Amino acid sequence: MSKRLIRIIAAFVLLIAVQAAGMPLMAEAHIGTIGYSDIRAAGKTINYTLYLEAREVEQWVTIRTRKVIVLDPAASAPAGPIWTEQDLQRLIGESLEVTGNGEKGRFMLKSHTVEKKNGMDFVRMELSSTFDRPVQEYGIHYAFFFDLDDPQHQNFVTVHTGNQPVQMVLNAQMRDISEKISDGSGRRTMEIAVPGWLFTFRDFLVTGMLHIWTGYDHLLFLLGLLVVKQKTKAYVQILTAFTVGHSITLALSALDIVRVPLSVIEPLIALSIVFVAIENIWLKRHGYRWLVALLFGFIHGFGFADILHGALGEDYLLALFSFNLGVEVGQLAVLAVLLPALICAARISWYPRMVYGISGIIAFMGAVWFMDRI
Repeated sequence: MSKRLIRIIAAFVLLIAVQAAGMPLMAEAHIGTIGYSDIRAAGKTINYTLYLEAREVEQWVTIRTRKVIVLDPAASAPAGPIWTEQDLQRLIGESLEVTGNGEKGRFMLKSHTVEKKNGMDFVRMELSSTFDRPVQEYGIHYAFFFDLDDPQHQNFVTVHTGNQPVQMVLNAQMRDISEKISDGSGRRTMEIAVPGWLFTFRDFLVTGMLHIWTGYDHLLFLLGLLVVKQKTKAYVQILTAFTVGHSITLALSALDIVRVPLSVIEPLIALSIVFVAIENIWLKRHGYRWLVALLFGFIHGFGFADILHGALGEDYLLALFSFNLGVEVGQLAVLAVLLPALICAARISWYPRMVYGISGIIAFMGAVWFMDRI
């Protein structure tokens, strides 16, 4: 039984390492590209403001039009975007479906610009779809990039349902929006008979869980903190300190109260992994590990918050709480599997030698990520 637990721990570490190694050195260690949507229905028209990352649009256009781009380090950057208005209209036509009052419609591109959002270039597109009579109900099917280019793409949506906007997150599993006007008063309700806030809570909760499960650097950091044999009380202190640390900076960063460039945060996260791994090998006692977890938790919180910049609408407190709760649920789910195995394995006499091996793997991966991110 003990050997089996050891194998489980080793397999867990190797799984993370192998997956991480296969993801372009994890220069960006989280979920793929993101977009933003603002949807309003007024009279006969559905207006849709759509933001998509410019790099993803360029990749789509390059693949679909079979254009060849020669990457010459000595050459200057292109003077403008490689796409045309016709390219964008084709992208919209292939990726967005809309119905109004049960009839199929079409989103037309009214205008487009390239704007900076969270330090990145986004293509902002103003779309509209007009029907023969006032829209009483409509549906939108969103399918940008999922099936070919980026299955982890997400879009943060605000649907303006009367006086209470509803926030949602579209992804490969959740691609549809439907809304109906309940009566002549102009009040709107989402198709599923649940309060609008529940959509926001559900979608941001799931997004937070996925963010931690795909954040291999965060997972390796936690493993580095916990792999050393400690008392149960110490494990609780470490997890609590890490939670407090990243919750504070997640909120401050997501609300734009404190901003630190991702180019600074990502290398620091990698260094935090190296630090705890070397500490596992070098130090004999780890009495203040909760303080290490707290201090590095502040740094990891900025990494957690990166996906939320620009995604928080009017109901930002609920979205922020739900996302943070999702991070915690995802983290606890991993720990629920890992901690019992670690506690049992720690009873084996030669476990300290295995800690050195595990810590060596963790330090190596952290060093690789650091070199790739600087």
